[in-house]
Amino acid sequence: MNMLKNVRYPGAPGKAGFAPRHWSLPAIGRGSLAMRRNTSAQAARDSILPKLCTKDRSDQWQLGILGDLHLAPEQMKLFEKARDQLRAAMADEDDVHKLSAGARVVQLGDLGHGKHQSGSRRCFEFARQYLESFGIPYALITGNHDLEGDEFETDEENLAAWSEVFQQPHYWAADLGHVRLVGLSTVRYRSNENSHHEVFISDDQVQWLEKQLADNPETPFVVLTHAPPMGCGLKVIQEVHIKNRCAWLNHSGRPNTFMDIVSRHRNIKLWFSGHFHLSHNYPDSISTVGRTAFVQVGVIGECNRDGMRQSRLLRGGPNGYQLFTVDHDTGTLRLDMAAQWDDQEAPTPIIPEEELLCDPDAGWLCSQIDCKVGDNSSGFITWYPVGYKTILALQAGGLLIEYDMSSAAPVGMVTRVPEGCSLVLLGANGQPAEQEDGADVAEIRVLEPNGELREAIPRNSSGAFFRIYQPNKWRLKRQQAAEASKKAAAEALVPA
Repeated sequence: MNMLKNVRYPGAPGKAGFAPRHWSLPAIGRGSLAMRRNTSAQAARDSILPKLCTKDRSDQWQLGILGDLHLAPEQMKLFEKARDQLRAAMADEDDVHKLSAGARVVQLGDLGHGKHQSGSRRCFEFARQYLESFGIPYALITGNHDLEGDEFETDEENLAAWSEVFQQPHYWAADLGHVRLVGLSTVRYRSNENSHHEVFISDDQVQWLEKQLADNPETPFVVLTHAPPMGCGLKVIQEVHIKNRCAWLNHSGRPNTFMDIVSRHRNIKLWFSGHFHLSHNYPDSISTVGRTAFVQVGVIGECNRDGMRQSRLLRGGPNGYQLFTVDHDTGTLRLDMAAQWDDQEAPTPIIPEEELLCDPDAGWLCSQIDCKVGDNSSGFITWYPVGYKTILALQAGGLLIEYDMSSAAPVGMVTRVPEGCSLVLLGANGQPAEQEDGADVAEIRVLEPNGELREAIPRNSSGAFFRIYQPNKWRLKRQQAAEASKKAAAEALVPA
């Protein structure tokens, strides 16, 4: 079953103290609340980030793209070595001790490490020191962990502190030669509808992006976000980001917005994201939809999920680009893709077959699946239709995942089905559903090997079957603290 033409989605067929003592932190005043608000609002006024732009439309340029940093003082030797490797890769051809004039660095968010005050002003200042140590223009966007500072009461206050420390708006554009680079940031943590780690791009950013694209229809665009858009086809982590519904941009509401923009603006050539802490060595570490290539960016530190530490390097010029992986264990460069800006076809990744991760023990991370509904001849997955909007996938290992049919993307986890258990799909009358497309399925039942009922799962309020496994924990903690305070106050009034 070809769920969406030209999309390679997860499992689809296809090829494929805080600061070290030797780092002095310059004093930065907190400023007034009005000043912080003005800094945060600056993005609505600025269309270009001058410090990142190159001078001439014919310029050759190089862009080092860093994924989730999660900087930790005890790991700084790894980060310093990675910085030196990236600087060497961007060295001037005539003088290896000098960086090329067009060298730039961008970072995709999640600067801090949880045990070192992630999301705090102190964390931002520490990260700024690291980015400044590259010695070249840089810019960044926010990730979900950048707004979890304990010292802030609101997302707005946290974001304003970030903007003040880095002296840049949280969404921006910059011209590299004749290419426009765009960065979009998450603006919610405490106020997210469900998971506090959902990456939420606000309406003003979406409208601004639409205007940028409409005003520059002949300009190639490169977009940066912390998480990828739903339907892009990049690999995700099922038991973390899909289960908690924080895999895609705006996962809980209108996640299709971004791929709709891509479908209407064919000048979006590249879209980079991180968030998953996965390497560049999977068949779907780069995916293509239409003329746009979506690119996963790995991590530098120890917070990787597959033992690999990697960043991206994009070399561009007037006619086209080359995309490389920088391996931070070896320091080597690997060409992963090359294309012309005006190509009418999707670019093709050229990652060497022998470097792709295809260990059968990795399960869904690299397995190819059979998409026949109700068939499990591959031993990996069985599809269950439940209407025209979504479809269920029972994967090897027992995860029951719900996919959105329009984008062929996993949107949530339903449950875990233990080995030996079976699924029964029932209609509203309690009898087995009969319609071929599953539109009459009202409840899913998980049965024990002996036939006894283990679990019954009705449709949720949105008409789907996925569950909310991670409500907003920040909000929950605040509610619990308020209730505890109220209880303590009431008990204090009771005579001894």
